[in-house]
Amino acid sequence: MPRTGLIGLLFSTLPLFITAPPATASDLLNLAHKAGFNRCDTAIETEFSDMRRIGNGVASTGYFNDRSFNVMATWGNDKDSVWKNTTFIKFGRSCLAYSVVNTTFKNSCTTFKEQNPEWNVIREQGDFTWTRNAGGVNAILKSLPNDVCAITYRIHQTYDSSSSSVASKRSVPDTKNGS
Repeated sequence: MPRTGLIGLLFSTLPLFITAPPATASDLLNLAHKAGFNRCDTAIETEFSDMRRIGNGVASTGYFNDRSFNVMATWGNDKDSVWKNTTFIKFGRSCLAYSVVNTTFKNSCTTFKEQNPEWNVIREQGDFTWTRNAGGVNAILKSLPNDVCAITYRIHQTYDSSSSSVASKRSVPDTKNGS
């Protein structure tokens, strides 16, 4: 089956909702609850708190059933923005949040590496630079036109769904728009 047909088949059963700008964490909670997805409110609010703080987010949500909920969102400004795709999964009394995040840095990737020495280069592959920090988080750097650096990383957190605490949290890069 061609890739486009497979992708269309995959998403044909996924209900999608797009919030009108600006999107907020409470908008995401309302959409999650309408989809029958609850007990992960703290996880959703925490994972997208920077979107609320910056105040100019746009989000798309979807779900397969009442055990998983997905949010894809953007926020920030030109050359200083965040794209985040997070899937929340209810697992016993926990809520798991798996995220892929892309941020842009206002300067070149060379400048980013100089200003953020905690990101050690692991390997160069094509026009990508693989890095890792002391917490074990990998990030991929890619130079964009106009001396802008795109930084992509994947993180996961576990939240206790019966309280407002984070059960485990991996270290993440500290950027202006956060995430």
